[in-house]
Amino acid sequence: MHYGLILERTVFCLSLTGLIAILIYGGVVEAKSGETNAQKGSPVKPTTAPPSAVAQGPVCDISAHPKITKVTPDPVKPGQRIVIKGTNFGTRDCFKDVTFKSVHPKEFKYVNDSTAEATVPELNPGLVPVHILTAAGSSQFTLQVLGK
Repeated sequence: MHYGLILERTVFCLSLTGLIAILIYGGVVEAKSGETNAQKGSPVKPTTAPPSAVAQGPVCDISAHPKITKVTPDPVKPGQRIVIKGTNFGTRDCFKDVTFKSVHPKEFKYVNDSTAEATVPELNPGLVPVHILTAAGSSQFTLQVLGK
């Protein structure tokens, strides 16, 4: 009886939050003369995880870029609470951050798709850029900060 070698390849593909990993495994298997992979192996039945076992992440519309249209009050003093109005702030899970220049406030609050609130941190008086960050991008508004 004559024996040959058949190269088998197994491909695994995994997609996690937009990242794709592919693993290719090559192995050598003994086969009888005239035997093919189709004859040697059994059919593969695909399986999937039940929906309850699959982790669900937030669904963010990355094409809806945020835009700040108004910040009140303006001018403002450190320690005051401001209301940031605009469009396309997304969902609570997609709204990421508020900063004043590069300073993070002690707290900020997502209200809805068009409103956020924040407490002005300790800053020097002058014009300060207020940034919001969402999964779809960022927007800036220039705010006048007064001295205490």
